[in-house]
Amino acid sequence: MLIDFINFPKGTTKQGGLTPLKILFTALYCKVNGYYPVINRPVKVQEDLGWYIRKGDGKKSGEPLVRLNFGKWYSSFHAYKRKGKPRHTQTTYVALKDFLIQRLIRKVA
Repeated sequence: MLIDFINFPKGTTKQGGLTPLKILFTALYCKVNGYYPVINRPVKVQEDLGWYIRKGDGKKSGEPLVRLNFGKWYSSFHAYKRKGKPRHTQTTYVALKDFLIQRLIRKVA
C-alpha cells in the first residue's frame, strides 16, 4: 500500500483508484519515521489541483523528486539512491541549494 519512491518510473503520473489512500499512508509512514519533504507548499497552477503521484525526470542533475499532491498542497521527496541507500532516509532535512548558497555568501561577506 506504500509508494516505493525508487522503483516508481521516471516521468510518470499516477492518479485515480486507491491513489489517495496510498498517498496518505506513504506520507504518514514518512512522518512517523522522521523523513520530511524537501518541498511542501500550496499548488499555484489550477491544472495541478487533485490527488496524484508524479515522479520527475531529474532534468540536469538526473536526481528526480516524487511529488505527492494532496488536493491544494503538495510535498516533494528525493527519489534516488546515494551510497546504496534511498536519499530520503539519510537525512531528516536537506537544504535547498539556493538557500545554502545564500547563507555561504552572507558568511563570507
